[in-house]
Amino acid sequence: MSFFATFVLVFVLVVRPQEVWPFLAAFRLLDVFTGLAVVGLVVDWINDKRSALSPQLPYVAALVVWGYLATVGGLGRDGLVLATQRVLIPAIFMLAVAFSVRSFGQLKWLMGLLLALAAFVSVVAIHQGQIEPECIELAPELDDLPDSMPDLGDPDGRSCDTAYSCTKGGRAGADYVCERLGLFNTVSTQRRVRWRGQLGDPNELSIYVAAVMPLLFAVGAGAKRRLASVASLALVVVGLYAVILTQSRGGQLVVAAVFGIYFVARLGPRGLVAGMMLALPVLLFGGRDDAMADASAGERTELLYDGVSMFMQHPLLGVGIDQFREHTSIRLTAHNAYLLAAAELGGIGIFVWTSLYWMSMKIPLTILRTPPAALDPRLREAAKALLVSFVGMAIGVFFLSFTYKQLLFVWFGMAGALYSVVKRQHPEFQVRMGRDWVGVILADAAILLLVFVYSRLKA
Repeated sequence: MSFFATFVLVFVLVVRPQEVWPFLAAFRLLDVFTGLAVVGLVVDWINDKRSALSPQLPYVAALVVWGYLATVGGLGRDGLVLATQRVLIPAIFMLAVAFSVRSFGQLKWLMGLLLALAAFVSVVAIHQGQIEPECIELAPELDDLPDSMPDLGDPDGRSCDTAYSCTKGGRAGADYVCERLGLFNTVSTQRRVRWRGQLGDPNELSIYVAAVMPLLFAVGAGAKRRLASVASLALVVVGLYAVILTQSRGGQLVVAAVFGIYFVARLGPRGLVAGMMLALPVLLFGGRDDAMADASAGERTELLYDGVSMFMQHPLLGVGIDQFREHTSIRLTAHNAYLLAAAELGGIGIFVWTSLYWMSMKIPLTILRTPPAALDPRLREAAKALLVSFVGMAIGVFFLSFTYKQLLFVWFGMAGALYSVVKRQHPEFQVRMGRDWVGVILADAAILLLVFVYSRLKA
């Protein structure tokens, strides 16, 4: 029961069917399947108490507790809602994935779902990228939009080159944007393709698609070679094209990292050539180099400057969850998951968050370095794919406010699930933090020092 509920929960999280078909909003699908997943976990645990306790648990628990302390301490009762939404709910997603998966087959199904969803949103993005831009009249209050409209306003059917051209012949006094309207009522932003929800930003879409690609090799393990090769090639092609259309520079880096690291690990130095050949189209044709890109870089530098200042002024508790934008003049969030954790949760908060990330990476790393005797080779392949995916995600979130994203916690959950599957087959298997906490602290300090120096020099 818990695995089915979790499987559907991940589907709803990415696809957002309640936004595609608004009549489903009344059913509160995310809440329903989150509740079913929790109930299923309790039932499964009662019936089978052999579930392995992942080494990630102390850190996700500490993150939740500290998130409440840091936010309620600064905002009072209002902080309860923010902490629940931003740390407790993502933690539930992680635990649902980690404890509902009880076999390699179920883990493979979950990875396959993430790959299928990546293919789906990539196809939608590619279609969106081929549509001629259209004038969209901006709604004064976006919350009042009818369900039939995209999330910017009312398209009027006129083709356009720029937002300025839409004002000619448009309604007097109205503001317009010139964007592409895609399938399922999706709409681009600055002509860059995107999906919605967790992938509503082009950078988030590109990093999800890029980070999920290593899972192809785990899902394809043991499958019929020809079928797996065709499916893998198709996903790589549509995925890379979608990343190109997002024009995300962060996506470029993640694509280069995941292909380069995976093929070097698999084939040695000559694998670097294969990895770079696959990443080359994205490196050549992706990214942006225009006035908007320069303006975006300037905004990010200002946000980095403000984020370091927040941390220095509030080194213990931070400014509280979702309060970063309240302390900046441009009302934007950090666009850096590490800095966001430090600014909003303080020094302890960033340590706990990066410890959770490190322990999630260390599970597959330990499986590869010191695998149990007679380990199922498919689990080793899954560990390699998940580790590469985590490395790619770690690079990508350096440019995104991904600290509390539920999708990231699904990745944490997959690491916990992998640990549980290995532990069931090999009870002697252990993963411990040990003295790694020193390295985590040094890494946090290095990241904050890098951001401090860079933002001060650029400013």
